[in-house]
Amino acid sequence: MISVLRLRGRPKGKAFTLIEVLVSMSILIVLGLALMLILRGGLATWRRSEAKRESYDRAQAVLLQLRDDFTNALAPVESPLRGLGETEARMVCENDPETGRTRLFLVRSLKAEAEHPITGHAGSTIAGDATLDQRNDLMEARQSRLRATGGAMEVAWVLGPDGVLYRGIRSPIGPPQSLFDPGAFELAPLLPANPPPTAEAASAPAPVDASTTALLRPFALEVIHFECLFWSQFTHTWSTKSPALRDPRGDEVSGPLEYWDSTRALLSFQGASRREYHTFKSPGSLDDARDDVFPASVQVTLILREPDAALTTTFLAVDLGAGDRELIVEDGTRLPDKGHVFVDSEWLRYDSKSKNTLHLTHRAARNTLKADHKIAAAVTAGKAFTVAFDVPAWREDWSERRR
Repeated sequence: MISVLRLRGRPKGKAFTLIEVLVSMSILIVLGLALMLILRGGLATWRRSEAKRESYDRAQAVLLQLRDDFTNALAPVESPLRGLGETEARMVCENDPETGRTRLFLVRSLKAEAEHPITGHAGSTIAGDATLDQRNDLMEARQSRLRATGGAMEVAWVLGPDGVLYRGIRSPIGPPQSLFDPGAFELAPLLPANPPPTAEAASAPAPVDASTTALLRPFALEVIHFECLFWSQFTHTWSTKSPALRDPRGDEVSGPLEYWDSTRALLSFQGASRREYHTFKSPGSLDDARDDVFPASVQVTLILREPDAALTTTFLAVDLGAGDRELIVEDGTRLPDKGHVFVDSEWLRYDSKSKNTLHLTHRAARNTLKADHKIAAAVTAGKAFTVAFDVPAWREDWSERRR
């Protein structure tokens, strides 16, 4: 006789009880929530990394072009043909007195001019009347209207309003409409999205497209600071805490210059002590290339506003007056413990932070202007990139003596 052993368990045909269903659902919900939180954290980290990578890509594009401009900068050289004088090669960098924004101008050489589809046609006819300036250059080259470049071109870098960094070129160098002439150029506006057509817009005359007439074109967006420091023949350190001195004494060191004028005649300075070094010599130095000076290297600082996903921007929690020394933000964890923050068009420096309050030590930093700021204004520290470039056209003035 074969006996069949039946396992004791759930009776045949019986369903799960309510308690068992609830327990199972609770476990599934907990596991689902845990998985969602893990995925959410991973996605947030990925978005933040992608936002920071975007800033690195934009900075790389700007810094690579600046390195190319500085390494190909030209110094005045005498022409091998008699009676033609010297090349009007210059390097001028200043801060706009009205806005405090940096403006850089220099003359550089053209690379692979003969192989380029545009510059290769420059100077092909004697009656050329057009210049290489990013305005209809291809059409002018096909019409053989481009003037001979002489192997050099002017380059301008200007930080404009709304965080737009502009770059412009022009060849041949020199007047008329040289980029070194004040007011000789304008900034091309950013092209807005096309609005929907209306009857009034259709009947109105077509506006002049400034993007086709301006000499400087947008090169990078979301740039909140652009700065150049120059290593002179007396410089020992990149620290701006040390002034540029001709004869440092004891533990003193000579710092870099925050501007440059290779002609030694365009930027004049008043109130500087006899020990401080500055480029200005005399108005007559403009036509005397023998005393022109060029830096050994240039340190460029570029600060970009990062996208919102990078979580490095917050907002003012209360109004900030021009005389206030404390800045209260909505989320202080997004800002470093000390450093600089940018509000509207003003840089502010702080040395300590307590929760959402920044204790300011310097208003109107980095050549900006002090102003009032309203609640909800964006507060950002930005992402800073600092790179030093060597200038092969380095040139000292041997007649300059320490005083």
